[in-house]
Amino acid sequence: MIGTTEMIIIGIVAVVLLFGASKVPQFARSLGQAMGEFKKAKREAELSYKKLEESIMDSEEEIPKAKVKAAAKAKGEGVNIKEVAAYMGIDTEGKTEDELKEEIRAKLETSSKSEKG
Repeated sequence: MIGTTEMIIIGIVAVVLLFGASKVPQFARSLGQAMGEFKKAKREAELSYKKLEESIMDSEEEIPKAKVKAAAKAKGEGVNIKEVAAYMGIDTEGKTEDELKEEIRAKLETSSKSEKG
């Protein structure tokens, strides 16, 4: 049986016979460049795969945080009272959050009474 070493020697002899001794260095150079490009592409693919994997893991960690924030907003927690009051046309200057909450409740009650009546 012919082993790996013998196959390599036969390949080198075949290249020398086919292309001539002057073309062997050029052939070896192009083979080396091709191997370098292949390794470079492999590294880039591995890096992009790692980045994709990290972005997926980050998004999976953010989903529970977003759910907690959404639940807090649904309960009325984490809402900027001053922004809500300003949106409703209530003067927010110099007032505490509790005062603003009371004014918002009062305004909501009067608007719901006027809609019913």
